Amino acid sequence: MIRTVFRTLARLRRAPAFHPRGVLLGGELRVDDGGSAVGEALGPGPHRVLVRLSKGAGTPGLAPDLLGMAVRVEPHGTRDAVDLLFTTSTAGGAMLAPARGWRTSTYSTLLPYETDVGRLRLLVEPEPREPDPPADPRAVPDALQTRSLRFRLVEARSRERRPVATLVLTEERPGAVAFDPVLHQHPRLRPVPLLAGLRARAYRGSRRGRRAAPTDLSRAP
Repeated sequence: MIRTVFRTLARLRRAPAFHPRGVLLGGELRVDDGGSAVGEALGPGPHRVLVRLSKGAGTPGLAPDLLGMAVRVEPHGTRDAVDLLFTTSTAGGAMLAPARGWRTSTYSTLLPYETDVGRLRLLVEPEPREPDPPADPRAVPDALQTRSLRFRLVEARSRERRPVATLVLTEERPGAVAFDPVLHQHPRLRPVPLLAGLRARAYRGSRRGRRAAPTDLSRAP
């Protein structure tokens, strides 16, 4: 049932069932804390990334929306991609919250991850927080002409918040990427089983509806 609903919606939109409007960007994730859960999984240092910024419901123009950030990390020295999906949320990352700009709110994975040090939630926080560029994917490439977009990746567990990496987006990239955090996960950084099956069926339905291959990595050159 879930797969059918998402397949139908993606077919009607000729785009992902959710987050249909977006822009694909290239950049770098620099893991500064090698002893963190992310550092243990991906390794320290810089890693290439492909990032899609998108509007969840696809609202027009500058209208607020649940903004999404899909991050594909290509760990240095490997050919295995890791997908991490974030949505604008409250400051603690526990609840969804709409935003008016790409750098005004915290992004969260919402559901926690299983790691070697226990369960934690991943957050992305803008540096600095500001309303520019506004919540329209078409505004992002123009903003990148004058400066890169910088964010901080944070591990959140109970009351502890641990900054572990810096995400820098530098340029627009052509093409499309089929992000899937269940299909493209790391054994030491895994989405919790809660709702994982439901999410997997939803992504399969959405891919089938728009005829996207599940292994379409669209790697950065």
